[in-house]
Amino acid sequence: MLDNGRRVYFEKSRYIVYEPYRGLLLAYHAKRRCFSGRSKFQQIDIIDNEAYGRMLFLDHNLQHTEYDASVFNEALCGPAKRSIVRRIIVLGGGSGQTLLSLIESDSLRHVTLVEIDQLLIDSCKRWIRGAKRAFNDRRVKVQVGDAFRYLHSTNETFDAAIIDLTEKPLHMSTSTLAQMYADVRAKCKGCCSQYVGSSVDLAQTPLTCIARRLSKKALSKVRFETVFIPSFGAPHMFIHAGFRE
Repeated sequence: MLDNGRRVYFEKSRYIVYEPYRGLLLAYHAKRRCFSGRSKFQQIDIIDNEAYGRMLFLDHNLQHTEYDASVFNEALCGPAKRSIVRRIIVLGGGSGQTLLSLIESDSLRHVTLVEIDQLLIDSCKRWIRGAKRAFNDRRVKVQVGDAFRYLHSTNETFDAAIIDLTEKPLHMSTSTLAQMYADVRAKCKGCCSQYVGSSVDLAQTPLTCIARRLSKKALSKVRFETVFIPSFGAPHMFIHAGFRE
């Protein structure tokens, strides 16, 4: 990179460079590397940063910061909490932050969280504030496995689904995503909230467009919410369906 004519380099050992979409690179200084490891599924990095506190990256994609987690969590979980749902399934959410937000609700009776990566759960329980308490809550059941398959095959029913998957699992075929929304309609009363990524027009991924189209086709009362998340460096989009708000 150039800075007033000088080349500036970011040492891999001291920085994590996040590319939320083509054309934007954000470099986060690792004041401390709390954890770095590779699971069967992804690279996991947890660092301390001077501006945003503790941060979680999966394959160098930013997933969580201590500073503005409440902004993301409210955008994702707020509709379910305000609708007083009692039984929820969370697809993904291995950082524990979705659980942490949901268990604030006194009306909550049960949460099933389906996360494919056990190492992610274990490292977040150790290093991410509040994650251990959330996973150990008596109302929480954790299933380690493929979230799409679990939702499709389970005989359980829920009041709502929270879809908190990373970019990689969501880059699935159109038929897989269509089946997911059909399963939400059949097993979650058609209620769900989903994070789908950047809402910047020029940077929207095929996932964003496909998710918008398929969710509107399969579900009712669909609305799209755009929220600016400081640590992500851009406004991001959330889909909400079926909630009475």
